[in-house]
Amino acid sequence: MPPGDDEVARLHSENAELRSEVGGRRDSETAPGHRARRVSAWVVLVVACLLAVVSVLVVFVRNEALNTDTYVSTVQPLADDPAIQTAVASKVADALLAKVDVEQKVANALPSQAGFLVTPITSGLDAAVNQITLRFVQSKAFQTLWAQANRRAHQQLVNLLTGATTGAVSSNGGQVTLDLGTVAAEAKKQLAAHGITIFDKVPTGNGPDLVLFKSAQLAKAQRLTRALNRLALVLPILTVLLFAGSVLLALDRRRGFVRATTGLGISMALMLVASDFSRDQYLHAVANTLPLAAAAASYDIVTADPLGTIRAILVVSLIAALIGAALGNARLRAGLGALEQPAWMVDGPVIRFVTTYRKALQWTVVGVGALILFTWVNPTPLVVVVLALVVLAVGALIGFAARRPA
Repeated sequence: MPPGDDEVARLHSENAELRSEVGGRRDSETAPGHRARRVSAWVVLVVACLLAVVSVLVVFVRNEALNTDTYVSTVQPLADDPAIQTAVASKVADALLAKVDVEQKVANALPSQAGFLVTPITSGLDAAVNQITLRFVQSKAFQTLWAQANRRAHQQLVNLLTGATTGAVSSNGGQVTLDLGTVAAEAKKQLAAHGITIFDKVPTGNGPDLVLFKSAQLAKAQRLTRALNRLALVLPILTVLLFAGSVLLALDRRRGFVRATTGLGISMALMLVASDFSRDQYLHAVANTLPLAAAAASYDIVTADPLGTIRAILVVSLIAALIGAALGNARLRAGLGALEQPAWMVDGPVIRFVTTYRKALQWTVVGVGALILFTWVNPTPLVVVVLALVVLAVGALIGFAARRPA
């Protein structure tokens, strides 16, 4: 047989083997075991998406409750918001005026012939008290005092989670309040500096209180928070493992990766929609009991950080899904394959080492990622997601390099 015939026969034999392999794969994909694997992958993915939502909420609560710097940085902008400043100044001024009979003091200070001046002087004094108090609340001194008071009161946040009623921050009857006693004491000093000394003997050690949050469901939220707070570290790790499991269970792991990242993005998008709905519901519920502008400002400022994290996770997950989907495009893969590869990617000690120890290297990457996650102090959900995506990307790169013929 001519040499050319030997080559043709070899090619026919290889072609037959490839057809047999493809046919075997198609048959195996319909096998009961593979059907169960596909169903399991979807079930694990759904559970992972649900836990991703819970993990974001739990980590946010844990960071706010246990990290003083995080808590202070969250509430610090409240002192610079005009609506909050107006609410605080009004609360402090009303509390001071309520403890002193201003009209009677003015009447006692005037001669009987000037009794007609009591009302206008009283009104003017009320306006002056409100104006001076507001000016103080708008000053840098108040912002410093606000930060210091919240930092000292941070340990009292346990009261919010446990339902206790002592300390600067407390919760009772479904509403969360902040003791403004220190602010009232400083406002008295400012008024005295302007010659208004009628409040010098007014006690300010206990109150007034500013309602920060009000909800009939707070008691239930406290019980849930206490339970979930213990899982603040476990839930994100379990969520990442479930997402990884859904990828490993998929018959096509690239598609499994695309489904996992897309599912994570959809979960974060739904959280953003739920946040907008919750904001509207909350403002509607407190419209008759709290200043609406102050309530809206408080809600927006307190939720700014977690919503920013959710948006970042959404963007990162969708970018990862798009990259995974693009890598499945036949034209793109053909174009990448046509590129001239460096010699070390085609053959060499690096490729041979990666090919020989592929599984060990991939598990090492997973172990390093887990070690970083365990040793990270108060990791945010964004840190967990980005770290997981980096681990998956490096593991995929190792697998891609190992598949190249050495």
